[in-house]
Amino acid sequence: MAGKKPGAEGASGGGKSKTIIFLVVGILLGAVVAFGASKVIFGKNKEEKKEEKTLPEHAVELDEFVVNLADGSHYAKVTIALGLEKPLEEGGGHGGGKMDPKLLAPIRDKVITVLSSKSMSQLVSSEGKEKLKEELKEKLNKLLGDNVVKEVYFTSLTLQ
Repeated sequence: MAGKKPGAEGASGGGKSKTIIFLVVGILLGAVVAFGASKVIFGKNKEEKKEEKTLPEHAVELDEFVVNLADGSHYAKVTIALGLEKPLEEGGGHGGGKMDPKLLAPIRDKVITVLSSKSMSQLVSSEGKEKLKEELKEKLNKLLGDNVVKEVYFTSLTLQ
């Protein structure tokens, strides 16, 4: 019997080494999978950061707009910021950060005209809001010239 015990222990010792090998291989395989997944996730974040770098350099926030919508029974309360190619401020952007007063009235007029021509059903969907942004961008660029407005941002939007 004494001869059987060492052989039995040797067989179980070999089983332990196989288990350790499988654990090590499993851990390494898990690390490779985790590394690959992190590359995919962080690779997307790098693309998003590249998009952030292409944002307009200058922005100006317009005062709040409250307009009756075209359907007559609803209104919109909107605050808009414009992403600009170049500053529209007094002194070419080196002043106190206030918009040139000569431009403020025509810009506000154009925004009010476009907003009030929309109905609630046109503005309630995401697609409708995107179309409104594009229309505002187009109309403001016609007004200001040289494709100055690169982006239109809603900083607050309430429809009722």
